[in-house]
Amino acid sequence: MRRARAALSALAAVTVLVAGTSLAADWKVLEPARYASKARIEIDSKKITYYRFDAGNPLVFSIEGPTRVKVLTRLRLPTGVDAADYAISVLRDGTRGVHEQFTTKPSTQAVYVRSEDHHPGVIRRVYIDVPTGQHGYELRAMGDAVVDAKVFESAASTPSRASLAPLSYASVETFLHRDKELTYYVATAQKPVVFEVIGPTTVKVNTRLVFNQMMFGAQTYVVGVREVGEAEILYKLKGVPSETVVFRDRQDLIPGALRYFMLDVEPGKHTYEFRLADAVSPELAVKFYVPRGDLLNEP
Repeated sequence: MRRARAALSALAAVTVLVAGTSLAADWKVLEPARYASKARIEIDSKKITYYRFDAGNPLVFSIEGPTRVKVLTRLRLPTGVDAADYAISVLRDGTRGVHEQFTTKPSTQAVYVRSEDHHPGVIRRVYIDVPTGQHGYELRAMGDAVVDAKVFESAASTPSRASLAPLSYASVETFLHRDKELTYYVATAQKPVVFEVIGPTTVKVNTRLVFNQMMFGAQTYVVGVREVGEAEILYKLKGVPSETVVFRDRQDLIPGALRYFMLDVEPGKHTYEFRLADAVSPELAVKFYVPRGDLLNEP
């Protein structure tokens, strides 16, 4: 399988999730490369440095994905203003992105260290899913708005991932894990699972060997992966019956414990076939995940 190259992919939009949609995560501070000026904001006797930007002086930073970025923004409000709207434009690699609209009001806890004429607004958050590779971002305030911001990168060792459905498969099965339903796609020796993806990205391929009542203990199985027009690559895995996951609709079978491998994908559109190349069992269940930021990759 061809390795992914460090390349920047074009896009028509930027993935931005707004206020309150973030999952729990640990974050580390990311200092921007360019900004209009610094601003000091005091909260509960603690002085915090923010980075100011406006329409003509963007907040600029570079980051390697896949990862997630959180931007805390506070509109700079004149004294006496009770509420105001503002918009932020997010660009990736110089490509026009999206505008995010916010409504805010003066914070009752935060004050500027050296300004009595303005007050910081209540925090409004922007979340950016960064695709695979090195990318540059620009945040600009629209109109005459002036915004103070802090930038954070996810400290998680693995990026947030989204599942993708394949184009075709032998069958689809639902597994139960506690109160959660898991959708998997079945591959056999004769009927592969066909999966299409746009790189650059890294696909996490989750596999579960399907055990029947005549199979005992650990079982070795081989997954054949072939990109259309290329030679097949074999992945050898060893599975055991799962103790926590069961079939929803097939009581005579047991899903195997999760085993996975990573598939590096070059830029562009690629189609792969996943088949059960060798195993005692006739069926293999698979599921595919890609970094959430890579969902906007274009061929």
